[in-house]
Amino acid sequence: MSTGSDQPSPTAPGRSILSPLRAVAAVCLIAPFVAMLWIPSYNKTSPKLLGFPFFYWYQLLWVIITAVLMIVAFTAVNRDRAQRRRASSASAASAREGRDGTEAGR
Repeated sequence: MSTGSDQPSPTAPGRSILSPLRAVAAVCLIAPFVAMLWIPSYNKTSPKLLGFPFFYWYQLLWVIITAVLMIVAFTAVNRDRAQRRRASSASAASAREGRDGTEAGR
């Protein structure tokens, strides 16, 4: 069980909660919902693809698109988390440096 001291703070001082990578992840998560809930955009039979009406192949195409978007969102959130950990570690090291009067890592 973690004591909490080894976990980075939710936000480093001066950093907002919504970073560009998290915004990308949010768009990737919201896009499939909007595409599937906007029914008038795909409620038609033509064009047909291999005999399937547009209504069906459009929804099946979104299964693949959603999988790709979830991978992009997962990668973006993991990269943002890693950046926040590095920033938190750097700020902790600079705080130790200021407290000790020595440089960290010497």
